[in-house]
Amino acid sequence: MKYLFKNGRLVDPANHLDGKYDVLIENGVVAKVDRTITDPEAIVEDVKGKIITPGFVETHAHIRDFNEPHRDNFYSASCAAICGGFTSICVMPNSDPVVDTPEMVKAVNKRARESAVTRIYPMAALTKGRLGEEIVDMKSLAEAGAVAFSDDGNAIKEATMMREILEKTKEINRVVCLHCEDKAYTGNGIVNLGPLSDEMNLPGISSVGEDIEIARNLIIQEEINGHMHLCHLGSERSVELVRFFKQRGVNFTCEVIPHQFSKTEQIVKEKGVCAKVKPPFRGQKDMLGLRKGLTDKLIDTIASDHCPYAEYEITKGIDGTNLFGIAGFETTLPMVLEMVRQGYTDLSYVIRCLSTNPAKIMRIPERGHLSIGADADLNIIDPDVEWVVTKDTLHSKGKNNPYLGEKVRGKVVLSMIGGEIVCRNWDILKEVEIPGPNPEKQFY
Repeated sequence: MKYLFKNGRLVDPANHLDGKYDVLIENGVVAKVDRTITDPEAIVEDVKGKIITPGFVETHAHIRDFNEPHRDNFYSASCAAICGGFTSICVMPNSDPVVDTPEMVKAVNKRARESAVTRIYPMAALTKGRLGEEIVDMKSLAEAGAVAFSDDGNAIKEATMMREILEKTKEINRVVCLHCEDKAYTGNGIVNLGPLSDEMNLPGISSVGEDIEIARNLIIQEEINGHMHLCHLGSERSVELVRFFKQRGVNFTCEVIPHQFSKTEQIVKEKGVCAKVKPPFRGQKDMLGLRKGLTDKLIDTIASDHCPYAEYEITKGIDGTNLFGIAGFETTLPMVLEMVRQGYTDLSYVIRCLSTNPAKIMRIPERGHLSIGADADLNIIDPDVEWVVTKDTLHSKGKNNPYLGEKVRGKVVLSMIGGEIVCRNWDILKEVEIPGPNPEKQFY
């Protein structure tokens, strides 16, 4: 099958392309990119006024499945992801059971092959059970297919353990994705510490709990020079720490999440549990600090931190559950495009942060670009279409999203994986087998 996308604006940062180009897809790969292409055998898609990009690569998503299918499964989550432009998803390991053995890595791959409409890449835990007590066998997990390691939701408490982990990353050429939070400092906090926590009479979360962990980890990284990625920066000071250590020549990468740079803590009063996240929504200074990180190109990746919960869980209220997170796949792109429209950043840079950079960091160099001969994983984006975020527009089982009821701008209108159109106007075209309970009881 041949497809010819004509008259669109191609943004392919890996190949330094940003302009009007035609793109020809043949036999599942990118066959030609040129200013004008004619091929009478191809199915022509006129994408004038739209943007052609590589498929996005998600570095931070929680797909439940296994023992938590009420929250999401690989099918529902990947449907949400593809509607948001994410053709490849690196899945965090904090599922039930935890992905901390080669068998569980293989189980993730097997389940994903059976039911996901996107490409799935498993991440493995850093410590057994994510308990922070014993480092996993990183070598065997990498050999089983783990593309990265994380105890997301928990930080590595001991500095000596962090040093050992970073040493191991050099041996296996895998990155560690770090959740930076000193829980002894943040305690049982629910919302941002300060006027909001006082007004709502809720325990507060100080940004210092994040900042001191980031500083410690980067000091150790400066000594060891392993492979380190900082997850979900949440404060103005965290961005300045990134700036300081990058200026010192320390080698690491970092990410931001769109809801952190698009809204302040005031949304928590309106949306309650649907705006309960870690790091929490903070004040104007921190939100603008994160935007400054985009402006100054200090940020390496933009991730959704998709974290769905079932309806009955979020109806318990903001202080009725210890759960944090939002279902964020579909609303990532509109928030990113808004930063471009407001002049905080440029389109080529944010597409790099959504595609090229994540693929490099996660050691999947075949993704995140539209080079000749590369698998045809791409998006067609309408940057101007407006739509209202509702529970019906979110394909995930989780509907915990702070933008519910809001009109947003920008949408992926077509996504292709390996030359196959998987999603058009948010209709899923790929048929997959949705698995029932896994008969391999050791995974339950």
